[in-house]
Amino acid sequence: MIVLNGNWKEEIIEAFDNGMQLTSIFTGLSPSKVYKRCSFLEKIWEMSLTAFDSPREVQVVIDNNNRLFISFGTFSFVEFSEDPVGMKLPVKCWIHTHPFGKAYFSGTDLSTINTWKTRMLSAIVLGDNEHQTWFRNVDYMEHHSYQKTEYIEFKELKEEE
Repeated sequence: MIVLNGNWKEEIIEAFDNGMQLTSIFTGLSPSKVYKRCSFLEKIWEMSLTAFDSPREVQVVIDNNNRLFISFGTFSFVEFSEDPVGMKLPVKCWIHTHPFGKAYFSGTDLSTINTWKTRMLSAIVLGDNEHQTWFRNVDYMEHHSYQKTEYIEFKELKEEE
């Protein structure tokens, strides 16, 4: 495994903006609310695809003190290589990526949610322009898809001479 971006964790932490992104995450992702893009989630997705020699799952756990515990794994699995020392429960949100593109809670993910659901408030899985959420207070999942943003270079038309 080769890390191409040695600052990948710092970029995620910076995008979190000392917890200011929590409002955006939970307002934008709450049930019955309209989804709005969140730069923090977009940064996690970007690092999952670009920070390493190949796309890898990245997980970010936000603890009750708004501290981030970040790790990466393989293309299809992620865990903590070391125990997350000092994590304050309950976990506000467990976020992880599926770099193969589909945002859905796999069997392993559902098992993790089931194990942690008394000590975790929410979970998000990120895919390619989609995400799925789980909230303990409603105990169901929502799937959100959104349109890709495409940038097109603007070229002025020149009058023919």
